[in-house]
Amino acid sequence: MQIKQIQTDKSLETNNSYRPINFDEFIGQEHVKNILQTAVTSALHRKKHLWHILLAWSSGYGKTTLAQIISHQAWRKIHIITWYAISKPADIISILTSMESDDILFIDEIHRLKPTIEEMLYIAMEDFAIDMVMPDGGNVRVPLSPFTLIGATTKPESLSQPLKNRFVYNCHLIEYSENEKFAVVSRYLNEYDIILENVNLIPTISKKVDSVPREIHNFCVKIRDFLISHNEWNLTLSQTLWDSCESWLQVKDWGITPVHQKYLDILSWSDTILWLKTISLQMGLNEKTVEDEIEPLLIKLWKVQKTSRGRKLIEE
Repeated sequence: MQIKQIQTDKSLETNNSYRPINFDEFIGQEHVKNILQTAVTSALHRKKHLWHILLAWSSGYGKTTLAQIISHQAWRKIHIITWYAISKPADIISILTSMESDDILFIDEIHRLKPTIEEMLYIAMEDFAIDMVMPDGGNVRVPLSPFTLIGATTKPESLSQPLKNRFVYNCHLIEYSENEKFAVVSRYLNEYDIILENVNLIPTISKKVDSVPREIHNFCVKIRDFLISHNEWNLTLSQTLWDSCESWLQVKDWGITPVHQKYLDILSWSDTILWLKTISLQMGLNEKTVEDEIEPLLIKLWKVQKTSRGRKLIEE
């Protein structure tokens, strides 16, 4: 099993990644950043490990980035791992016993861990020790170096209460405001050297994408690629070029793509409430794809409502 380790040192300052590397560069989530900055400052003053942190919200809002910022700001090594790499007790034992004092362990989608793994983890979080069963049937407690667990989850309600209670800092991210969304768009346009002939294009571009930082990043990458292929590396976006890019992207306001529109059309044409299975069959997609990748945006935009009898359009 491979664990991604990041040694936090000055070399990170020259990292060409689009991810911000400190709290000042991370746009929005001021309430969460203030809490995390305090936790980091306290750990540095105490010269001990940070207390455990849970970061909760939808995918794409920067939970992994915040964990890396914490690591960088606190001068701690971070070990990054996803839940599916921890399938048996031996996996978590191997990870925890290989960590050095005050290291950070980041587990993405932590709510998907098996109950047996959760139990070992919350004991380790509280006692900095793990209980191992020996071949002869006896138990032995193995001490661990003090560490910090940062868990990221899109479903905090799925965590067991004992595990959730071990997190001192339980941080919920929130939706971005329009001004914060504009700032994220500006950041990524600048990151990819895209020059705007008119700053009024920023709200126009912003209107075409959901207020999820990862979605905004991906959208700006598409704009850059369009400019490169149509403008011979002159990355200046004029209104004319934006009109052509908008037509190429085929994205309506607020990030409505053709597949979202097809979903809406199916409901509109039926003029009745439809089950998810019926919609999925007509779209040629499985139900999980429709429910997890298409419906969230439509529900968020108040275009579709889930009911006990199925899905229905919300009248505008």
